[in-house]
Amino acid sequence: MTNNQIRLVTMFSGYLLLAITVYRWQIFTHYIFTIYLFKSLIPAAFVLLFLGIGRSLKLPYLLCLAFPVVLEAVSYLYIRHVISANQHVAHHEVGVLNRWIDYRDVVQFNRQFSSYSPELGYTLRPNSSGQHASLEFDTEFRINSFGVRDDEASLDNPSIVFLGDSFTMGWGVGQEENYASMVEQKLGVRTLNAGISSYGTFREMLLFSKIKRDSCKLVVLQYCDNDREENEARNEPNLQGQLLTPETFHNTTIFNRINESYFPMRYTYFFVREKDLLKRIWTCPVMVTREITTAISSWVHGRQLSVNTPPDIKTPAKTKIHTEYFFKSLGRIRQFYKGNIVVMHLDGRYTRPEMINAFEAEGKRLGDDRLFFLPTHNILKTSDYYPVDGHIKASGHADISEALIKLIREKQLLNHH
Repeated sequence: MTNNQIRLVTMFSGYLLLAITVYRWQIFTHYIFTIYLFKSLIPAAFVLLFLGIGRSLKLPYLLCLAFPVVLEAVSYLYIRHVISANQHVAHHEVGVLNRWIDYRDVVQFNRQFSSYSPELGYTLRPNSSGQHASLEFDTEFRINSFGVRDDEASLDNPSIVFLGDSFTMGWGVGQEENYASMVEQKLGVRTLNAGISSYGTFREMLLFSKIKRDSCKLVVLQYCDNDREENEARNEPNLQGQLLTPETFHNTTIFNRINESYFPMRYTYFFVREKDLLKRIWTCPVMVTREITTAISSWVHGRQLSVNTPPDIKTPAKTKIHTEYFFKSLGRIRQFYKGNIVVMHLDGRYTRPEMINAFEAEGKRLGDDRLFFLPTHNILKTSDYYPVDGHIKASGHADISEALIKLIREKQLLNHH
């Protein structure tokens, strides 16, 4: 083979390897050794690709090998710019980074914290601890013997039990910075944070049924839009529900290893895959060039991307379905707990009023005088959310804790069962 042929083979070998990891990434997610292979092939593909291109242009070897490193640094710095540019704005515009949700380390499937449960699908691993990190935070998790993110003492006769998903658990904030811990600190009463990431109301009900409730005077029940799927599946007898099998859980924890830590070229790979650059660079090069130029321009001028993502407003038809299955799950809680319940709604990046208004209207219709509602859309500001991750920062948790305490005191929710 001539030198030119070797360079072409090198370039197309890199392109082929990268295409396999972009368009056939699922084949690497079943075994631990394929996860390591996946993480090795990505940097190797970029090196081969730019080595072939660079040598075809007669560039020095060192410069060819340096180009992927520079590209990865640029990708990372651009991500930092997007996060910074969205810190103090009225509306987050993060562009393609809104898809980073699929590249996050998921707590409930992280090998440090994940524990299979036949009834619940998973809990957090009892008595485990470790770090949970993403682009915008690095937090410590300490799990008690019951499998929730709270201390051991909180299991002994809590006055307030907090039920919910990752928002209640405190995804993205420190152990003492979630609103459950803050309410405990400020009110001076024992609380139990029983929030577990991605739980819907139905599994929150199942978890609550296992908690010692003799001293419980109040339940704070947090709802998120993605609870509907679980609530509907688990409340309809003709559906199979959403229970994980041990095999599915095991496979998911293996898949999560891709996202548990950084690997070389991870950030560049994200942009290549999510922007579909390997195809679009051939089919619509002008559009790709325009998108890159626009991104660089926003970076240079230190501003957001000039796009306009409309707010996700729930129609009455949508809120009706959420309401129906939320109250079916809530009715199951009422079968064994008759005390006070505060309901609030939280959602990623923004929380709008449609859902909590629908819940409150249904609560009034049912005449449950121990059911209370806390609107959060008028409490939280855009700056209280992580722009890319979408969860609530410590500032948002602090504001929610203050609003909860005000409601608890006004309604005297701890004064009677």
